[in-house]
Amino acid sequence: MPRLSIWNQKKGNDYKFLDRIISEFFGTGTAAFIHLVAGVFSQATTTFNADGTTSPAVDPNNQTPTTTGNVTSIQDVLFLENRDVSYDPNVYEMRTIYNVGDSDFDLRQFGMFVQSDTKFLEFHLNDMIATIGRKLMSGDVIELPHQRDEFLLNQGPAINQFFVVQDASWASDGYSATWWQHIWRVKVSPMPASQEYSDILNQQATNPLGLPMTNANGSPATLGSLMSTMAADLGLNEAVVDDAVANFKKRYFETQQFWFCPGTTSETGTQNPWIFAGDGIPPNGAVLVGQGKNFPTAHSQGDYYLRTDYHPAVLFMWDTGKWKRQEVNWRGCEWSAASRLMKDFINSSRMVTQEDGEVTPEKVNMSKVVTRPNVDF
Repeated sequence: MPRLSIWNQKKGNDYKFLDRIISEFFGTGTAAFIHLVAGVFSQATTTFNADGTTSPAVDPNNQTPTTTGNVTSIQDVLFLENRDVSYDPNVYEMRTIYNVGDSDFDLRQFGMFVQSDTKFLEFHLNDMIATIGRKLMSGDVIELPHQRDEFLLNQGPAINQFFVVQDASWASDGYSATWWQHIWRVKVSPMPASQEYSDILNQQATNPLGLPMTNANGSPATLGSLMSTMAADLGLNEAVVDDAVANFKKRYFETQQFWFCPGTTSETGTQNPWIFAGDGIPPNGAVLVGQGKNFPTAHSQGDYYLRTDYHPAVLFMWDTGKWKRQEVNWRGCEWSAASRLMKDFINSSRMVTQEDGEVTPEKVNMSKVVTRPNVDF
């Protein structure tokens, strides 16, 4: 009599019987909408926007995004990453089971971390192959409708929770008595509103009835516009800047009320001992003899003159036969959230006239002046 063995190198009736029971068990799970990676967008005609962002490549003939390669394609072989991922326009529904945990904070040495951000979802293997044709892999996006928050404080439209697959492998609890696998386990984390998922974020948002949703201003709402917190972050930043401008009208300190006793040149050098910073006002109650772009021809010892052609203006004093630089009028500059050089140079709003007469802004985004390298074999 041969030895009894439940292992069979072929997936026989025992395997099929157990697989059907496991599949029925997953029927008690929750629905999951699957957005599958289809490939990457062709980079031949990638366009750069004025705000520094990029748009997916479009076919010049029909103006629709063109997808190249397949799920195994690598867009950037140098950094081994895909920045412009194309997703299958068809959304598949499957059943998944996972352990729901509380959003507890974990206090560690370097900060506070939320443990529930990472979830481990399990899917029935054969049902997954029959539904989407392959196993879930890194980059696929899973939409969980049961995580929909319908009671927002701002009364905004509710959307489902989106998670991106970080890793996938066989589940340790997915092996039956026949030693064959039945369950596929994926590790997911919340999907960020980043470039990799722009193909999903730019889709028209719809309500549970399938009707298109709109933003507060009446424009068509996309998933990205509803999920992204950029508008709120920009609003907070602008509120902080406005509050700072309201509280600090000028830069630095006001020092004209301070008087000092002039010392020798060895003590003070060629400049007066200004306190903290300059304000362009002569010390000890002295009065300007004038201000402008050129020094006056008539002057006497100790006269003060403010040159307004400098930016900021500079205070000079006539001493021993020449005009000596005394102080920069920092108080004349309005307060800003950036340094003086950044505001004047990097954030310049001036216009420049080119040799051919074309008028262009002085500030140009890096994406406009740096060309993308072409592959040359």
